[in-house]
Amino acid sequence: MNQCEDRHEPKYRIKYKPAKGNRYSPEWIVCEACFENKKQFGDEDDIMSIEIMA
Repeated sequence: MNQCEDRHEPKYRIKYKPAKGNRYSPEWIVCEACFENKKQFGDEDDIMSIEIMA
């Protein structure tokens, strides 16, 4: 699992669709500030789910 920055407080878990011919779905743990800059986390069509972490 990837994280935006080690020093940032995790707030969202973003799960991406796997690449064609692959079963692995990459996941990112993202803070609120980085989440607001969504363009760095890929195209919305590539995202399977976004969940708020408790």
